[in-house]
Amino acid sequence: MSQPATSDADRYVLTNEYPSPAGTRPVTPERYISTDYMARESDAVWGKTWLFAGLVSDVQEAGDYFTFNVGRESIVISCTEEGDIKAHYNVCQHRSARVLVNDMGSLDAFVCPYHGWAYKPDGTLFHVPDPDRFSQGAPCEQLSLKPVRVETLHGMVWICMDNEAASLADFLGPIPDLIAPFRMQDMTLIEDQRVRLECNWKAVFDNFHELYHVEHIHPQHALIFDCLFCNTDLYDRGHSRVVIEGFTVNTRQAVPEMPTEIMAPQMVALGMDPEDFRGRVHDVRDAVQKKRREMGPAMGHNYDLLSDDQLSDIVQYNLFPNSIIVLQPENMLLLSAMPHPTDPNKCFFDKYTFIMEPDPSIADPKNVSFNMGQDATPIPDERPERDEFTQEDIIAGDKTMTITLDQDIHFIRDVQNGMHSRGAGEAWLNDDECRIQHYHDWLNHYMGD
Repeated sequence: MSQPATSDADRYVLTNEYPSPAGTRPVTPERYISTDYMARESDAVWGKTWLFAGLVSDVQEAGDYFTFNVGRESIVISCTEEGDIKAHYNVCQHRSARVLVNDMGSLDAFVCPYHGWAYKPDGTLFHVPDPDRFSQGAPCEQLSLKPVRVETLHGMVWICMDNEAASLADFLGPIPDLIAPFRMQDMTLIEDQRVRLECNWKAVFDNFHELYHVEHIHPQHALIFDCLFCNTDLYDRGHSRVVIEGFTVNTRQAVPEMPTEIMAPQMVALGMDPEDFRGRVHDVRDAVQKKRREMGPAMGHNYDLLSDDQLSDIVQYNLFPNSIIVLQPENMLLLSAMPHPTDPNKCFFDKYTFIMEPDPSIADPKNVSFNMGQDATPIPDERPERDEFTQEDIIAGDKTMTITLDQDIHFIRDVQNGMHSRGAGEAWLNDDECRIQHYHDWLNHYMGD
């Protein structure tokens, strides 16, 4: 079978409703390796923008909390006795010790381990040991934890340390409405991972801003995605989206006679016979959309809010400054590239994995739940604990974050090492890397460059 004719101009569609505020400028190594640049980011980027901090599901009951650490800052997100979600700097107002040292938990009171000052989950100071020893007084009403702006969206908790910044809705623009049909808030967390990487956090984020590398280090994608032909959208404030067609093959390669080894098992799970598509692999995508729509209720899934394309494709949103949402009908990844507190050549890469559990009230138990592109993972009885490891653990094969992310991690430290070379210069970007340029132009804007 011959493949459809595709010109270079047809390989991506770019909408640029929101051009950069500062104009296109070179992307140079300094921003990845300089401690001075890193120090400026602390105020200009992390201190001024909305940041994905964690999950609403982790602060459901009074006293539930988790800590969100970004650079040298630590912020406590907690559920109050009234059921509200609040955020405060994790700093005791006595002598600036960290009040909470664990990642998450549930406590009736947040007690500073240094001198015992005690705060309610809403941040109110209610107990100071030996108050008579403070000749100036210890007025609890003036010494509560300092608040941080906090909002929730589709099951995610967001914080902003700038009291003058725009609202989360203004910051994200059209994106909340665009992701709403996937019902992220109804998905279940099945895995929480963090890897420590030997690279700058922006090197990680850049990797998810382009598909130019996919043919070179992710050969498996060619068997179910067409990463050459994708829709790219640029949004205000540095956000972007890419939509990749699934249940197809790489446009550049010869079309196989039969559905590939990645497609076929997923087709079978839908009750489709791959043999029916011998010689017509390009028909699989439409057929999967129709079959999925037909089988949805019996599999316990409601697809009413999703378009046909969303039943077969991958949608990825890169949200300034450091978070990524990868969406499919029954699963989602939330990814964040987090800065190291002191070293621009190191970072943390976080990955939350979610699935949409079948609704037993509508599901036919004879049907197998369909989970496109993901290995079957049992749903844990309790919230999974964070699994933290190093990039060497992944390179050695002792840990995995999916084959695709593992492949990225194998290469990313070499990118960082190259940034230090005398031979390194400004990035020479192609059209597919327009999201990198868009992102860095907005980064320049926040940095005042």
